[in-house]
Amino acid sequence: MHKHVKTNLIIIIANFCFPLQVPAQTPFHHSTLDTVLVSYVNDAGLVDYASLQKDRTTLDSYIDSIGSVSPQSHPERFASSAHQLAYWINAYNALVLRGIIDAYPVESVKDIKLFNGFFNRQTWHVGGRPLTLDKIENDIIRPQFNEPRIHFVLNCGAKSCPPLENRAFTGALLEDRLEKALMRFTASENFFYLQEDQLILSKIIDWYRSDFHHQTPSNNPQNTAIDPLISYFIPYADPSMRDLLRHPTLNVVFMDYDWSLNEQQTSSPLIPKP
Repeated sequence: MHKHVKTNLIIIIANFCFPLQVPAQTPFHHSTLDTVLVSYVNDAGLVDYASLQKDRTTLDSYIDSIGSVSPQSHPERFASSAHQLAYWINAYNALVLRGIIDAYPVESVKDIKLFNGFFNRQTWHVGGRPLTLDKIENDIIRPQFNEPRIHFVLNCGAKSCPPLENRAFTGALLEDRLEKALMRFTASENFFYLQEDQLILSKIIDWYRSDFHHQTPSNNPQNTAIDPLISYFIPYADPSMRDLLRHPTLNVVFMDYDWSLNEQQTSSPLIPKP
């Protein structure tokens, strides 16, 4: 047998007996975003944009990291669908922060790139692809994950958005946090309350009503006599409201949307008395 044939045979046998170990891929981490949120977002979900703009290095670092890595570009770095969804929620919220501080001071995201351009024309590099906020939400998150509760954690930078949470999302805790976000939504009269024969809901539910029509929580069997929008929320409403929500004549009315910036109000400087 020729020498090179023997060598190749030895290599084949060695690879079979001792296969090469492929290094495990490092999971994608959101710790830098977590630092930003803890530092500049209060418990009410309002943001200190002025201070964040002055100290933006950590946020910029996170934006750089999502620019090159996403569940689409590096799926091996995301252990489950929950880890992927946590990434996209964090990416969306971080890009909103970045877009606002790039334009700050501003009174509303509607003033950034007029005619809704902040959401559907301003592009960001995410996982090596140019994406708008609109594409992240409506072309990736909604169709891929079919998860209505994202509407209670995505934050668009406006006061009528659900509060921006001051911790980054992780795959391990995502389910628990989505449930808690929905409970907070139904507990807040800023988004959900009864008034006589009407259920007053956030305008967000009107914009994305199809997401809720096709989803009924597992602990609430569908009652065809109840508006599907109302049916979705019954298990999460205060127990004292549930019988009223089941009334077939209850109508749904949507609130006006306040697009003013979700900004912390800084105290006016004290003026010494004469």
